[in-house]
Amino acid sequence: MAMHTELWFPNVIWSAMTHMIDNVELKRYAYQRQKEEKGRVISNVGGWQSNDIGLGEHPQIDKLVTHLNTEIKECANQVGLPELVIQNLWININPPNTYNELHNHVGGVLSGVYYIDSIPEQGNIQFERTDNADCYMPTDVKNTYFTSIRCTYAAKTGALYIFPSWLKHTVKINKTPNDRLSISFNYGEK
Repeated sequence: MAMHTELWFPNVIWSAMTHMIDNVELKRYAYQRQKEEKGRVISNVGGWQSNDIGLGEHPQIDKLVTHLNTEIKECANQVGLPELVIQNLWININPPNTYNELHNHVGGVLSGVYYIDSIPEQGNIQFERTDNADCYMPTDVKNTYFTSIRCTYAAKTGALYIFPSWLKHTVKINKTPNDRLSISFNYGEK
């Protein structure tokens, strides 16, 4: 007799490379914003995080949001979610020796990050499993999607990652002399 397989409580991470955004212009805008506002501290340790960015504040932000709206709609459809709308987005600038602590995005349904200017050595995003499976996993089990306790995605210019807002993640320390720049966002119920 063959057992019926059902996947309950899976966490999906979507990834793509995006080439339609003018990252040079976004980088200029990010540094201008940093000069104009103090920013805030949420998960960033030593880095700078802008306050929420409104639509209409910059053409490249609007272009990114238009692209995100399309991608989020497709992601939501794939997993049976209703239509979602953007709740907020913000800029992250992480200079050398800064990082983002383990956190999730309370209040969102799907969240994500778009890398404006980054290379993997500047600190990759790492997602953590939080069901304590590591306490039960035999020590000689091969790492698979089913057995892994964490997964890492490269911080590279143009990379876009979308994930459930409840999925805990951290961004590793920037070990280069250059800043890592990204935009994070949350989508929620309409």
